[in-house]
Amino acid sequence: MQTRTITLLPSFFLVLCLLAAPVMAATLTVTTDADTYSPGDTISVSGTAVANTDVTIQLLNPNGQLVDITYVRSGSDGSYSTSFKTPSTMPTGQWVLGTYTVKAFMGTQTATKTITIQQKIAVTGKVVDSAGEGVAGATVTVGTASGTTGADGSFTVSLSAEGTYTLKVTKTGYYTYTETVTASLGTNDVGTIQLTSLEDKIAALESEVGNLTESLETAQSDIASLKTQVQQLQAITTTVTQLQSTANSLQSSVNSLQSSVNALQATVAQLPAFYALAFIGIIIAVIAVILVYRKIAK
Repeated sequence: MQTRTITLLPSFFLVLCLLAAPVMAATLTVTTDADTYSPGDTISVSGTAVANTDVTIQLLNPNGQLVDITYVRSGSDGSYSTSFKTPSTMPTGQWVLGTYTVKAFMGTQTATKTITIQQKIAVTGKVVDSAGEGVAGATVTVGTASGTTGADGSFTVSLSAEGTYTLKVTKTGYYTYTETVTASLGTNDVGTIQLTSLEDKIAALESEVGNLTESLETAQSDIASLKTQVQQLQAITTTVTQLQSTANSLQSSVNSLQSSVNALQATVAQLPAFYALAFIGIIIAVIAVILVYRKIAK
């Protein structure tokens, strides 16, 4: 009997060691769903521990003071999860802005994760189409952060730091919208962003082509009218040339008539002397006749 007991003891201890090995090998871990949070956010905590084991989770503020604590039991696979709700307004009591420590305890094991709680830096706005209707499902990217528009086209993109970012809005069937925004602590509203759909762009191009066609037709009509006016001006120019020629001929005739008038004036100027000589001759002839008659009468 003693021999059998001695033989079984090593086997019993071996089994205990094998059973305890997973427990000793299990490592406690803790992580959060983000590195940066804002007042009012929920901090989701998860990690791994020994299966079916109680885990204590503490949240310590930047001064090392305990602001919240919770207890959770790991599942059969060793995973666990819990959460902390931050106040919507900070500072509140021991809740202050800064770097916090999430600390997990399992027996003598501990695990930590640091996070930052700071004022929210968010870019908000609304994406609409050409009719002013909200565009749902559009992707809004601000720097490396992104979000998706809701049913009414509104969006909120949270940022980890202040600064100047490139905001880009994309959605299938629409042209990409891009602008530069400057984000500071708090909510930064960029207002309403209108996306242009490919259909709207095509319709606009068709309308523009129609307007250009109409303008071309008007230009062609104006050109035809100008050609008519040019022809009329050419006809007027020909008439003016003919009138100028006629005027030149008339001027020549007037000059000729002026010469004739001048000649007549010279002739007329000589007529009084001729008439005087003729009258004197007539008188002399009459006197001569009277003298002859007297002689005969005697």
